[in-house]
Amino acid sequence: MKAVVKLSRGKGNMSLMEVDKPTCGEDDVVIRVKAVGVCGTDYHIYTDEYATTPPIAVGHEFSGEIVEVGGKAKGLAVGDRVVSELSVESCGVCRLCKTGNPHMCPHRRSPGTFTDGAYAEYIKLPWRLIHKIPDNVSFDEAAVAEPSAVVAQGLLERARVEPEDFVVVMGPGPIGLLALQMAKLYGAKAVMVVGTDADERVRLPLARKLGADHVVNASKEDVVERVLGLTEGFGADLVMECSGSRQAINAGIKALRRQGRMGVIGIPGPEELNVNWKEAVLKAINVVFSFASSPLSWNMVLSMLGRKVLDVNSLISHREPLENWQKVFDEIEKGNVVKAVLYP
Repeated sequence: MKAVVKLSRGKGNMSLMEVDKPTCGEDDVVIRVKAVGVCGTDYHIYTDEYATTPPIAVGHEFSGEIVEVGGKAKGLAVGDRVVSELSVESCGVCRLCKTGNPHMCPHRRSPGTFTDGAYAEYIKLPWRLIHKIPDNVSFDEAAVAEPSAVVAQGLLERARVEPEDFVVVMGPGPIGLLALQMAKLYGAKAVMVVGTDADERVRLPLARKLGADHVVNASKEDVVERVLGLTEGFGADLVMECSGSRQAINAGIKALRRQGRMGVIGIPGPEELNVNWKEAVLKAINVVFSFASSPLSWNMVLSMLGRKVLDVNSLISHREPLENWQKVFDEIEKGNVVKAVLYP
């Protein structure tokens, strides 16, 4: 079968090539990949800014159809339309696994980084990670379920957006635009989305289309002043940090009210961060970090997609066959992509 493989560490070193089709084990299913989303992590594996274990097929945001079912699998059949959680090799017996957090298990390995991923015609995964796609949800929409689940965990489970919250979303990438929609859906009074000049042409206008009450270009406007002006000097109730930017983190701390909350999803780059912890302490800010996605977050997101209350189609700016992965990565480097979907 064909797959896009990271061959070795270092920038680039990624190629479309023929590899063996996975063999289905007793506890596995084999899935024919129908659509795979391009995550920022995939691009950073390409640029060698994110750790992986090559040679390995990349990609983890996908949807597909089951073509083989292992003998121990339950409730699944050939032909089922599915997506999958990513907690491959989680142990199932540690405290984290037993409290519903297998995504934080120290033994967890994820497709596309430590096991072969979904930039491929077929992928093998443990049957216990599989979720069926609602009948009215397309493969394209379902391919965005994984980043949506990341946001659901960070915003709804961890930071816990509340009705009447004034929410500031730092970073108008796919994660930030999904956080905008879920915050509105769960009752936020107002949502501000913050970007930079790089987002002015595509992403900030999309934030307006998706319902942002306020859109700020931090390259041209003081975010803190804008927030204080809109909240009568009180500050935001919740900042969702989806950018990984030092400037955004510090602006978020300044923009928050006393005893406000900050939910952190964005993963910073390799540079050292200088964060204004003194102001955070003096304000008694509650900072919550979130990584990956819980089993519950997948259930929530598939329900949202099935009820058509989450617009993921508007996020998909590029659709290409898998053979054109390099073209998509080149467009990402130019800043032209919101979310791309590839078709193996």
